[in-house]
Amino acid sequence: MMIGTDSHTVNAGGLGMVAIGVGGADACDVMAGLPWELKFPKLIGVKLTGKLSGWAAAKDVILKVAGILTVKGGTGAIVEYFGEGAESLSCTGKGTICNMGAE
Repeated sequence: MMIGTDSHTVNAGGLGMVAIGVGGADACDVMAGLPWELKFPKLIGVKLTGKLSGWAAAKDVILKVAGILTVKGGTGAIVEYFGEGAESLSCTGKGTICNMGAE
């Protein structure tokens, strides 16, 4: 798990880790080694099948998912992508999906 204070902290999800952005007070607690509590988030699984082809890009994947979930759908949740489509994405593509997913 990675804790960060930047709105782009979730970009590290492209490296296969849980990355959560927090406020300054929580970050200070974490750096001081104090226990940090998190309400157990809901988990949303997104199965990606096939591979991107032609003009399709990772950005198209997240734009479609964001359109389905809307703003409220992913709030307070961890969105996990899996399946052969997720495995075929580049690290940069995974980072793009994670980064834009925070929007």
